[in-house]
Amino acid sequence: MYEVEIRQGDRLEKHPVSEGQNLFSLLKEKGFFMDSPCGGKGICGKCKVKIIRGESTRKGHLRDELGHLPFAERDAGIRLSCRVRITEDLVVELPEASQRDAAIMTDGNYDVVLNPVVSKQYIELSKPTVEDQTSDVERIEKRLGLSGKLHPDIMRDIPDILRANDFKVTATLFEQNIISVEGGDTSEKKYGLAVDLGTTTMVGFLMDLNTGRQIDVYSAINPQRQYGADVITRSDYTVENRDGLDTLSSLVREEINNMLAGFYKKHGIDAQNLYHITVVGNTIMMHLFAGLPVKNIAVSPFIPVTARRIDLDPLKLGIDMCPTGRVTLLPMVAGYVGADTVAAIMASGMAERDELALLIDIGTNGEIALGNRDGIMACSTAAGPAFEGANIRYGMGGISGAISRVWINDDGIQYATIGGQPARGICGSGIVDVVAQMLRAGILEPTGRMITREEAETTLPPALAERICELDGKPALLMASRQQGALDDIYICQKDVREVQLAKAAIAAGVEILLKEMGVSVDDVGHVYLAGGFGNYIDFDHAADIGLIPEQLRTRIVPIGNGAGAGARMALLSREHMDGAQVIRDGIRYIELSAHIEFQNAFVEFMMF
Repeated sequence: MYEVEIRQGDRLEKHPVSEGQNLFSLLKEKGFFMDSPCGGKGICGKCKVKIIRGESTRKGHLRDELGHLPFAERDAGIRLSCRVRITEDLVVELPEASQRDAAIMTDGNYDVVLNPVVSKQYIELSKPTVEDQTSDVERIEKRLGLSGKLHPDIMRDIPDILRANDFKVTATLFEQNIISVEGGDTSEKKYGLAVDLGTTTMVGFLMDLNTGRQIDVYSAINPQRQYGADVITRSDYTVENRDGLDTLSSLVREEINNMLAGFYKKHGIDAQNLYHITVVGNTIMMHLFAGLPVKNIAVSPFIPVTARRIDLDPLKLGIDMCPTGRVTLLPMVAGYVGADTVAAIMASGMAERDELALLIDIGTNGEIALGNRDGIMACSTAAGPAFEGANIRYGMGGISGAISRVWINDDGIQYATIGGQPARGICGSGIVDVVAQMLRAGILEPTGRMITREEAETTLPPALAERICELDGKPALLMASRQQGALDDIYICQKDVREVQLAKAAIAAGVEILLKEMGVSVDDVGHVYLAGGFGNYIDFDHAADIGLIPEQLRTRIVPIGNGAGAGARMALLSREHMDGAQVIRDGIRYIELSAHIEFQNAFVEFMMF
């Protein structure tokens, strides 16, 4: 046995481990946050740790680590934790977890007439007599006109509740089913939660179902991220590990309980008075939450277990709320167009208008929808990882210290970071900025090729030319340096630019295919709704400059914030919108781009800037 001491910020723990145990697995097991988009496969190079003590481990770099670690990091004892097998006592230092300062989009506009599926009725019942020997349950059901609709799990407590409260009680109904009976008049205590379960982040909205008021909001990094930045990596984990599905399901359920616990304590709410949770997310995230297998979504022909609305039992899920309440997963469209897209379409209102509109959610999966009240087409593109920072050498999510804005001019490069903290990497909005401005400054050619230092010295101002260098034998741009106050030198390299080209080409090709399938042109599109945090934080002009959004639509862009979260709240607050989500879903025609004969040609065409 060996001892591993782990340090992360103010947290310090020591653990005995067996010889040969993987360090990355140990860190996950002990609950240390590690960014690992590839799920520990040695591909992304993000799970860096510093070996403080353990000489052979400090110097034992494997061949597949070398491409991710500059010489200076190797000399400093930096390793990829997923490539470390423990063969001696270690002292390990992790980067401080910064997810608490993440820039997560919580806002989203919506308009709704309050009419939730949950209702409460205060009733005063006649007491039983020798002449009136109606059973307690039937007495309640008869008064409400709902024969046989009382939940069997609450029958046991009914006699005591009635007699302790002089037969004056409040019944809670979910649609036409009686899910709770409480003593006295508790009709003013009626709460719900709307959850946007994203691949990277998750947001919960605590709602007062009597008034429609948003009481509070909670946001966090999705704890599943340590098992992979994308849904395919997480799907692989459930296949390769016997308990993988249960592990990933438990993580998001526990995070929802964390948010609920905070809400209950802060606002003095009894868990028994939270009756309904609505959840939206992509299809794999919805399946993982429900504990449904995802292996068949990840491979052709990409078939989910179910795509309809699902009402789940919170008791079986282990969610701390009224045990006879409901957790509703809104309907999905296909394997890679989920309930989050349905919710965003509902929030945008595009399904109710004559105007042709385009909806783009440039998240991890890149969902696109085109249409109006006459019908909607939708598709999904593998665009997200680059804009989430997963495939970018110094990329990261939108957390504290991430470069989110970049300005390039003759005097050099300036940038802004989230939270105003020292730069530690670059997030999606910064990536779009820097690539667009590298094009404008002549650092990039339309093909995406980055010019060399020698070329820069003859074509660029000196302050920019000196920023061009080499990484791994290819041109790179020094975007932020230690001398500027960054935590590390941060570069944009040629491979990063190629990743952006792949991502933006996928989105642009998806838009092109939908336009052709609908038989319309880009000029026919009235508005472009950008959903999700990324769509709100990017510079629209820069997005158009790199071809992420069609040039003709540059002035027609409308950010709708967290459209998925807005749609989840709409369904929570209105039974019309709860039913409307299914109507929208049934009216969507899904286009599978991987099987579309014209997609590859369009994709190649849009690779150019």
